Amino acid sequence: MYEVRRILVPTDFSPSAADAFDHAILLGERFNAELTLLHVDEEIVSPRCALNAGGPPRGDAQAGKEQFFEDQFALLRKRAAGHSINVQTRVASGRAYMVIAEESERDAWDLIVLAVHGWTGLSEHLIGSTAERVVRLAHQPVLSVRQGPTNEGHPASILCPTDLSLSGNIALSYALSIARRYKATLYIQYVSELDKPELESELRQRLPDLREFHPMADEVSVEWLFDRDVDPSNSIIRFAEDRDVDLIVMSLYGRKGIRRVYIGNTSAEVVRQSSRPVLTVPHPFVRQIFSHPMADRITVSSQLRTTQERRAGA
Repeated sequence: MYEVRRILVPTDFSPSAADAFDHAILLGERFNAELTLLHVDEEIVSPRCALNAGGPPRGDAQAGKEQFFEDQFALLRKRAAGHSINVQTRVASGRAYMVIAEESERDAWDLIVLAVHGWTGLSEHLIGSTAERVVRLAHQPVLSVRQGPTNEGHPASILCPTDLSLSGNIALSYALSIARRYKATLYIQYVSELDKPELESELRQRLPDLREFHPMADEVSVEWLFDRDVDPSNSIIRFAEDRDVDLIVMSLYGRKGIRRVYIGNTSAEVVRQSSRPVLTVPHPFVRQIFSHPMADRITVSSQLRTTQERRAGA
């Protein structure tokens, strides 16, 4: 069963990040969870600092920046007024996606709630590079948010796509837990490839026993859906829009395996394009396989590239 006790909410103080915080507030209150707002100050990795043109701000400039952060945190705390939740704040320095990913590895977070874009001015149908990298790299489930909560944050319907593989079914336990807690209808969707039709009768024989994913799965109203499309993300997004689904819950990986080099899979496309909040769930083996801190992995990668370049030049 999926329990949420600690929620990490990265913020760049943009309106989109505030919408994501609103989702986190309602989730925190529902699950009796503690929220931590994290702002990553990227000035240390800016060209000015990189070129050593004055270095980090000192004195009054630093004090002014710290006061700005406190003022912005105070505005966000006001959004949580009247809700019975505990909100902590934190400021860190570095590249935003790396700091967030490292934090997700370092501490026992149950959930990361993240706006899909911040101050970048992207189209509403695109996802910012920071959000995309966090979804790809984080070890915890990530709730990607494009707009503020609806239905008072109480989802009446949840969509859980799966390719019926062991990896694809990982999200079922999360979807069942959330649907049961909110008494929501759960749609479980399987999309066949258009050029490889599969009979529904044969697919039903492959359906998993949901009690293996949640002991009280029988208490959840579940409807199985079968569709065909050249790209599964099309059917997922279309169904979510047509049925006005409140939340999409899906595994980050399917039968094609763990992809951490790029984020071009079905889950990524749904996060990029869907107007609905999307909860992506990593495989539990990810923490074991990618157990080294992000900085160590980047150092090792740099060393490998240097070695390859030397060999090429030899």
